[in-house]
Amino acid sequence: MGECAVRVGRWVLLAGLAVSVLLAGVPAALGLWSAAPAAAAPAAVPTCELGAYLNDLYNLDPIKHSFDARFTLWSVCPEKDLDPLPTVAFSNGNDPQKDDPRLSESRGRFRDLLRVQGTFRQDWDLRAFPFDRHRLQIVLTANSDTGHFRFTPDNVNSAHNAAIAPDGWKLTGFRLTPSERNFPTNFGDPALPRGAGSTRSAVVIEADLVRQDPTIFWKLTGPLYLTLLLVTATFLLPAHHRELGIAERLDSLQSRLALLGGGLFVVMLNMQQVSTVVTSTRGLTLVDWLHLLTLAYVLLAVLATVLCWRWTVDGGDVAKVEHLNRRAAVLGLVGYCVVAGVLVGLSVA
Repeated sequence: MGECAVRVGRWVLLAGLAVSVLLAGVPAALGLWSAAPAAAAPAAVPTCELGAYLNDLYNLDPIKHSFDARFTLWSVCPEKDLDPLPTVAFSNGNDPQKDDPRLSESRGRFRDLLRVQGTFRQDWDLRAFPFDRHRLQIVLTANSDTGHFRFTPDNVNSAHNAAIAPDGWKLTGFRLTPSERNFPTNFGDPALPRGAGSTRSAVVIEADLVRQDPTIFWKLTGPLYLTLLLVTATFLLPAHHRELGIAERLDSLQSRLALLGGGLFVVMLNMQQVSTVVTSTRGLTLVDWLHLLTLAYVLLAVLATVLCWRWTVDGGDVAKVEHLNRRAAVLGLVGYCVVAGVLVGLSVA
């Protein structure tokens, strides 16, 4: 019993020591854990507001794929060193002229003003001419990657001059749109991974334009409709009677083909005139399609005239030929109007 009591005493002593160690160590461990600094939250990317006022639009040139603009930019930043205007890039500009920035401070914010005037490149899509609409763009790109700086468009204060009215055009919309530009290089920035690309914040100044010249369509397509009426009239010419000889029938054929040849000449000449006015690098324009439609109509009329001639020469019924010509005139005119209407409707839409 004495030895057993000694063993129990030893176990009790060891248990007491363990409890005392735990009671002393746990608070210390908790104190060390609470004293450890918390992980630093990622710093927010600095940003500046960017606004624009469009003063004027002029020299709209779809042939040269460009336009001229004059506008005022401003930036509002929380720090003076963040001012982006001195180094902002006009990504689609042809070396525009810039005034000296004018920096001022108010209520702890730094505002900079910059006046710009120049020529900007634009991809004009004229396939719907003369019912075309365009969105002119001026792209402004920051000089730092998106990890160090970002633009915030100031659409609340941005606006355009209500008196802007380029000849033949109407300004229907204006806005600033945030964007990003990706580059396949880091421009040697040691803060970015070697061999990696970079992304920079950008703002796109957008101006919506619609063509406002309702007479230009009729000026360019008027000769086509005159040709259409001329070709349709050739189908309505009365056929000769059976008693007329081959010579008289040949004279009638030559007269009809002469009218159709004149129609072809008018269409081809008008097409050349249109090509000097409208130059599209994205395929055929609406006016081009109408010219091709008219050419096809005239060529079908020539083919129908030759077939009718062969039929009458081979002893066909003259009255039946005349009836078929009149029906062809109606069907051809209706078909032309339907196809032309679909083409115009698609362009307007």
